[in-house]
Amino acid sequence: MRNTAAFNEGREGDVAGLVREVQGRVGALADLLHGLSEEVVEGTDATGAVVARVSGAGRLLGLTVDPRAMRDLDHVAMSAAIQGAIGAARSKVGERLGKAMEDFAQSPPHGDPLAPYVRALLREE
Repeated sequence: MRNTAAFNEGREGDVAGLVREVQGRVGALADLLHGLSEEVVEGTDATGAVVARVSGAGRLLGLTVDPRAMRDLDHVAMSAAIQGAIGAARSKVGERLGKAMEDFAQSPPHGDPLAPYVRALLREE
């Protein structure tokens, strides 16, 4: 990340090299997001009667309902249990995404090399 460091320090650097470095980071981020989207995450409602499986992109893949819940819950309670399980699974996806983004931001080149320039631009408006 030699060219990124030069850019951060205000020195002239190889612009083509900087573009290659940025493209490499964008590619790494795309790979990370693709990997997360391929994961399957499970969540359970508060009673444990319903388990939802969602993709890393938050898409519902399946539901498992305890047979006793089918007997014991009315349609309103069943709906709440299903929504709770799906919400729990999607929350886990969000936590994984947040952790992955935090790790990505800490990996070389330590933060966003354009952040100081973006902040300066926003202050000017």
